[in-house]
Amino acid sequence: MDVSEIFALILCGILTCAFLYRWYRYTYAGWPSARNQRAKNVFAVLPLFSLAIILFTLEGLASFDVIGNAFWTFFYIIMGYAWIYAGLTAISMFFDISWIDDVLNLNNNAALIALTGGFLGLTMIYSGANIGSGPGWWCVIFAGGLGLTAWIILGLIITAVTRVFYRITVERDICCGIRTGSYFLASGLILGRASAGDWTSFEMTLIEFLDGWPVLILALAVILIELGFKGESKAKGFSKKSKKSDNNLYASIIIGFIYIKLAITCIILSPSLPVNPEWGIML
Repeated sequence: MDVSEIFALILCGILTCAFLYRWYRYTYAGWPSARNQRAKNVFAVLPLFSLAIILFTLEGLASFDVIGNAFWTFFYIIMGYAWIYAGLTAISMFFDISWIDDVLNLNNNAALIALTGGFLGLTMIYSGANIGSGPGWWCVIFAGGLGLTAWIILGLIITAVTRVFYRITVERDICCGIRTGSYFLASGLILGRASAGDWTSFEMTLIEFLDGWPVLILALAVILIELGFKGESKAKGFSKKSKKSDNNLYASIIIGFIYIKLAITCIILSPSLPVNPEWGIML
């Protein structure tokens, strides 16, 4: 290990410990213990689910010197948790939605759904950046950083036009939370794929990242759909228990499914990536 790798390991280790401590401390510190049980159950498994996704990537899709190497697998898992921690901090800063305040303290189910999608979207971007061969950990940070930057910028554009996060945090719009969480995950899938590939140079990584262009179409679709729902709710209004509300809930679930299906389709249609031949799969 060189000096940069030692520094990265120590820094990521500190961030990972801080993240997991805060995550589970705040998740289970609420009183009474039965309060926010749904959020607690979801938050309990999210880090484990992300671990499974990252581990799957590292064991079958990562660089040849990482696959089967216990130390480097551990290294990139620790980096993954640090990445998610930094990403959740960015979500809180840029979108004004907090897993502590909005979900755990205020029991906002719309925020729970949106942040669950955000957590998984961050995991997908990081996992995608680990796909392919490269000379060091900084390749993962650079490639994934492109995906994360695009993810944040597009989210800012969407919320500036549609105010989705206001509707989630203030109005507690469950339907908006479903659609936004689905978009977070779907865009994370596309940008994770765009961040993947064998490392050749900074310039080629930038060029190859353009494979993620379908995320622009997805973001535009989200803006148009959210403006439609926003205009409809303002014009007509409805109670939470109305038939109109039920219709919007079903429609939002279908729309969220379409977002994710489109993202998966984009990945399937993209050029295949090298994987561990023992797995017998291609992405």
